[in-house]
Amino acid sequence: MQPTEAMSQDEIHRLPPMLFGRIRWAKGLGAPVGGPGSGFTILVEEHTVSQYQIGPGGAIEVKPGTGVWKTTAESAPYRTLPDEGDMHVVGFDVPDPHLNAFPDGKYRVTPTLTGKWTTSSVQVWLGTKRMEPRFDEASLTEGQHIRNLDFEVVREPWRLRPFG
Repeated sequence: MQPTEAMSQDEIHRLPPMLFGRIRWAKGLGAPVGGPGSGFTILVEEHTVSQYQIGPGGAIEVKPGTGVWKTTAESAPYRTLPDEGDMHVVGFDVPDPHLNAFPDGKYRVTPTLTGKWTTSSVQVWLGTKRMEPRFDEASLTEGQHIRNLDFEVVREPWRLRPFG
């Protein structure tokens, strides 16, 4: 298939489950020391599907050990993507994703900034950096087995508290 050709719906449905994303930030926020991806860790967790049982008094309860969050990757692999205007971009791929089960199976991706960033004294004075959103969740299903998550590093201004 030529790179300019679009995939048919049938070809898309034959692809394996995929979960990937990108992190963008303004060039004015500095850059990670040691390469763009070294400024992040990307925690990936999976919420296993809850299974139910009849408990005391006939109440329905979640079976122990089901419906829990499990870490699937301490830090998903990243790749540097081309800049988008005045924004740096890093992409990431969740390793070996699979379809999630009903009713509550899903993935949670939480990118975190590391301390390895170049920062001018003016940037420190203006505020700190934070990730927006803090995390995102996605369920991979038969009807939606390919998902893309977007995050952005933004400047959080210092909040001054009044004296007294």
